[in-house]
Amino acid sequence: MKYALVLAVMLCGLFLGCSEEKSEPLPDLPPVEIPADVFGYYSGRLPCDDCKQRVLEMDLRNDGSALVIESILKDSLRIDTIRGTFLYADSIVKMSLSDNSIHWMFKRDKVGNLAFMRSGEVYRDAEGMKAVMVRFYKKIKK
Repeated sequence: MKYALVLAVMLCGLFLGCSEEKSEPLPDLPPVEIPADVFGYYSGRLPCDDCKQRVLEMDLRNDGSALVIESILKDSLRIDTIRGTFLYADSIVKMSLSDNSIHWMFKRDKVGNLAFMRSGEVYRDAEGMKAVMVRFYKKIKK
């Protein structure tokens, strides 16, 4: 009985001691900064299972917005303008386009080009070639 009383007092002291502990607020984290050389104009081809060719022109802007012109060649040519946003972290550009219905990921290489990713890996076709978006330092005038 004496041991049970001592044990009960110790447990109450433990709970009371823990309840008085005040948690400190988490520090504000600095905003994630996108390197200035990620912004710009890119052009290249993406894989397409049900078409002959799929070409993209992407403009990644310094406000985090993205404008993509997608040209798909099947029996005829269809050109769409797609808008959205992008994030950059750990050499990966993650794009969310067309009201969050399209998601693309690209891995940035040493020279600033973007390689298309599928299932978390850089995509390679049957010949082992990557689908690369080449970065242009000046937008192509048409």
